[in-house]
Amino acid sequence: MSTFLDIIENLSDVSLWAMDETGKRLESDNYYSWSPIGQPTLIERNGAKKGVNIIGATEVLKHFDFVYDQYINDENHDGSIGSIKVIQFLEKLLDYDAQRGISKTIVILDNAGFHRAKAVQKFVREYEERLTLIFLPVYSPELNPQENIWNWMKKFMAAASAFTIIEEISNKVKEFQTYIRENTTKVKQLVFARNYYK
Repeated sequence: MSTFLDIIENLSDVSLWAMDETGKRLESDNYYSWSPIGQPTLIERNGAKKGVNIIGATEVLKHFDFVYDQYINDENHDGSIGSIKVIQFLEKLLDYDAQRGISKTIVILDNAGFHRAKAVQKFVREYEERLTLIFLPVYSPELNPQENIWNWMKKFMAAASAFTIIEEISNKVKEFQTYIRENTTKVKQLVFARNYYK
């Protein structure tokens, strides 16, 4: 993989992205808990299923930008992420790269079923000159740099007071995108491909 990185790092028209999905619920994140002496930990939850599902990718070799789509999940919207949304997001990455003069987009991702779906495979074949997917070994989230971005995002969001409506979550994700675009040095520390793939 190191040789592969050597090659593509010096090509101005190639980008390397790490992609993954996550979600944020109206349910608060409990980073702290308490328990009476000698009793189990007490964690309060409201059981809310409402929230936002997010598919995102960070460029992990050269420019360290972050691109995402989010989908509302509530009684009126099915925000689940499947193969169709994966294809739409890959199209978004291709368009984003094309606007920057990138002719080859390489995406690192895990083995989720909807990543390997027939519709996704067909899409990749149609764009094989512009798009390559690299699948990580099974059960190896530690090899996906995007996990670090999600952890950072959730900490960023936890600094705010509890969310009461879904739009607050959506707005906070937008704020996070702006924030990390202003902090590319930290992004590089978290996702730089050479720290992951030797």
